[in-house]
Amino acid sequence: MAETFVRDEARNLSAGNEAEQTRRRRYRAPPFLPIWAVIGSTAVVILIGTYPYYGSNAYVLSLLGKFLCFAIFALSIDLIWGFTGILSLGQAVYFGIGAYLVALSLKINYALTHPTRYGGKFPDFMEWNGLTELPRFMTPLISTPIAVICALLFPTLLAFLFGVITFKRHIYGVYCAVITLAESLILQDFIIEYQAYTGGFNGITDYSNYGTPAFLWFILAVVVVFFIIARALTHSRVGTVLKSIRDNDVRAEFMGYNVANYRIFVFCVSAFMAASAGALYAAWVGIVSFLDAGPVFSIEGVIWTAVGGRGTLIGPFIGTFLVKGAEFFLSGALAQWWQIIVGSLFIFVVLVLRDGIVGSVANWIRARKKKTTLHQVMEESDRTAHDQQLDWRPAGVPESDEAVR
Repeated sequence: MAETFVRDEARNLSAGNEAEQTRRRRYRAPPFLPIWAVIGSTAVVILIGTYPYYGSNAYVLSLLGKFLCFAIFALSIDLIWGFTGILSLGQAVYFGIGAYLVALSLKINYALTHPTRYGGKFPDFMEWNGLTELPRFMTPLISTPIAVICALLFPTLLAFLFGVITFKRHIYGVYCAVITLAESLILQDFIIEYQAYTGGFNGITDYSNYGTPAFLWFILAVVVVFFIIARALTHSRVGTVLKSIRDNDVRAEFMGYNVANYRIFVFCVSAFMAASAGALYAAWVGIVSFLDAGPVFSIEGVIWTAVGGRGTLIGPFIGTFLVKGAEFFLSGALAQWWQIIVGSLFIFVVLVLRDGIVGSVANWIRARKKKTTLHQVMEESDRTAHDQQLDWRPAGVPESDEAVR
């Protein structure tokens, strides 16, 4: 009788220890925006937004607007690559479509009030290529609001169709990257071939742009909104599922999630962000080229994200401003070596700083606080990701410690 009582007590004690270990292992979500992030982000926004008041260099003002547009583009890549594991080498397709539709609208409206040398009230590059009037299918672009809506919705719809065709057929990894690369090449060749409607090699130039401080503030506001949206998305249940898909899509699907639908959703959100960046870029700069829709620009965006730190949200902004800033300020003195420098930087990040600047610094700080090594910190991070997948699974929280081992 006494032995049975002791055995029952030991079993109850063991069950209590397992429940306590499970409680300790259970994932606790971090705050939506840490205090240091709020303070730092606010300082950066104020610094950029007030530049027209304390800076007199118009060239630097132009660069700030460009960098902010590029940062949105890099953030769109980070959402699909850093948080979902989809490497797209054709993200510039959505950037380019958004930029070209807005540029066409602005060019058409500029031609209405500034006739060409032959008296035509439609874009000059169309007249040079033998057109006698504005094509009918382009007449809706006379209305700039309609052009902006088309610039945002059409790339999103294209991304949805691409996602259905590829992700529903379980086309992932390298094959998906190759298909997106081909998509970018097709669009680039289309722009060059149909130069009567797109401007060809010359692109679309000489139209009224919005290079004013007020529009810089608008771009900055869009950046803040997209950053908050990305933060809310990646720190929600959906974001946790996206990270689990990135880490192991087979396990995520086995746990009951529709992996293809999640990938289609985040791919559409990413395309919308890229199209918005392209539309803002065209309105800010006043010139759009076929290179803005090509694979080289897509790869540049991947490099910015990798250098800053994919899967960090802040990383794309830091990588964009760092790489593009160095390009604009150093390429004059190192013009013939610049591409080699950028390629070498990317190789260095892949081999040495696999988590990018932000990720590596975060791991180092975490290791210093816990007085451990970087390797142990990375192992703990992988284990936490595993706990998150179990904690958010459709069946609910695991009942015992055996389920989280």
